[in-house]
Amino acid sequence: MQKMVKGANVGLAAPGEDVASVVMSLGWSSAAGEGDADVSVLLLDGDGKVRSDGLCSLDNPVVGNGSVRLLGRTPTADGSEDRIGFDLDAVPAEVEQIVVAASRYDGSRFGDLGDLHLTLADSSGGALVRFSVEDAGEVSAFIFGTLYRRGGGWKFRAVGEGYESGLAGLAADFGVAIDDVSWDGTPGRTPEKDTGVGPGPQVAPPAVTVPSPRAPEAGTTAEGVDAEGDDEAADRKAVEHERAELREFIKGLSPDDIKSGGWFTKLSAQALSSYTAKVDWQYFQERYEGVPADAVVDQRIKMAARYAALEGGLSAGAYTATVAATLGSLGGASAATVPAAVATMMVDVAYVTRLQLRLAYDVAVLYRVPLDLSDPDDMWKLIRVAFTIKSGEVVREGVIKAVPALMRPVIKRFYSKGVLTAARGLPVVGKYLLQRNVIKIGIPVVGVPLAVVLNRYTTLVAGRHAQAVFRNEARVIEIAEGLTERSRHPQLMLWVAWLIIMADEKVADDEALLIRHLVRLVRDRHQVVDRELAHLVDIDPAEVWRRVDAEPGDLSDILDAADRVATVDGAVNARESAVISELRVRCRRV
Repeated sequence: MQKMVKGANVGLAAPGEDVASVVMSLGWSSAAGEGDADVSVLLLDGDGKVRSDGLCSLDNPVVGNGSVRLLGRTPTADGSEDRIGFDLDAVPAEVEQIVVAASRYDGSRFGDLGDLHLTLADSSGGALVRFSVEDAGEVSAFIFGTLYRRGGGWKFRAVGEGYESGLAGLAADFGVAIDDVSWDGTPGRTPEKDTGVGPGPQVAPPAVTVPSPRAPEAGTTAEGVDAEGDDEAADRKAVEHERAELREFIKGLSPDDIKSGGWFTKLSAQALSSYTAKVDWQYFQERYEGVPADAVVDQRIKMAARYAALEGGLSAGAYTATVAATLGSLGGASAATVPAAVATMMVDVAYVTRLQLRLAYDVAVLYRVPLDLSDPDDMWKLIRVAFTIKSGEVVREGVIKAVPALMRPVIKRFYSKGVLTAARGLPVVGKYLLQRNVIKIGIPVVGVPLAVVLNRYTTLVAGRHAQAVFRNEARVIEIAEGLTERSRHPQLMLWVAWLIIMADEKVADDEALLIRHLVRLVRDRHQVVDRELAHLVDIDPAEVWRRVDAEPGDLSDILDAADRVATVDGAVNARESAVISELRVRCRRV
């Protein structure tokens, strides 16, 4: 059985051979018992609308010439499970997609249910896939998943998205006319009465943004999902939902927030607070069981770059449309276009900011690098890595080189004109973001391909930078863990390690990381906290030698530690070699 996560898709021919008939089960647990959700199945045509005979519900349990049937509800220990039978070979040829959803009433929300899940089994009862939902949220209508045709076969996609507007929003999206009789046949229980919201597509935005684990990449090997481009429409919809959410966020900012840079503080808190509470290493292990961290990180970077490119095209397209409508003697710099430029630029900057923050955090978690985001040092490290403080210089210097050669003269000519002058009035953009974003969206027609290229490029750079930084720190942590585990003299090891590190009177980045993690691990595993070492300004070799000479027994673990510490930042230098030679002599004497 394959475990799936939100956004993943899988071909049904891969998990099992007999997929002509499948049974889908929707389950949940709650104190309310049976009757807390009503299942509905929608058969959609090529336009994404429900066919005249394509609505399967409690009062219409068989549709599609008998190819789709509600099989009834089975009580479970903590709740209930609804089963749906599909004869995929008999589904009418006009049906392109089958949506499986459920709805709740009287103020009930799917987020109140426990163990919300979908399973798919073949005709023999053999389990094919399982999709566990953990972020249903405050929605009263919910799409669990869809079956859809692709390449002559059927595929399943784990959707996991809901509607705050309940059944009304779901119906509006798929062209269903709702009157005073609800889908389960109960007179008078209309969505408007139950939710307090009028009909219309008021879709709740996803709880977290890409590349969150709630919206995994379409090509991840962890979930047995293919890497086809057939989910572009779904990806685009997810990006549009996210952009809509960020537009609301930007509307809530004050002018001072934008001018002072306070928007970044607020966005960072919003991007990470609830996200980090849900996402840890065990979380990824459950969803990518048995897959090496490098493989998962690589796929998540590619996914983030894909979403960044989609967003860049949408932002640039929106700006280009505004410019085309107001093009005058001043072109893109006209007063009418500046507000559009500000809003569009802020949506783009906020989207990529949140995307890269969460991507960097994911990479750290996957490599098991501990981050305490309540610690200013750790928070700054995440920010520095997410926005490539070092490699960002390469981005700035190479931004024109990333653009197709035919566009470069146009960019250089346009870049020095009014759009740049107008945008310089936005202190929050800064030199780097100004160059990256004004070039992307400031040129009608040319801006769209530029935004796609540069958003993708900068996100790939950020992802690869995060991978390099956190993978290296994971290597250093692995060294520290090995030394701590093998050490019979943990306190002495810290003194010797610091002596080796300070032998050349400078501390490399990897050496600083190593001593930090050594101190942490010795404290956690051996309950040793050496406050004397912590207060040292200059280490005295004579004091270390005194400690070595005073330690009885076999000190081979100290020699091993010294050799390993010396190589953490590269080749052993002459001063480090001299200290190790002296240590070897003293350890033998002991």
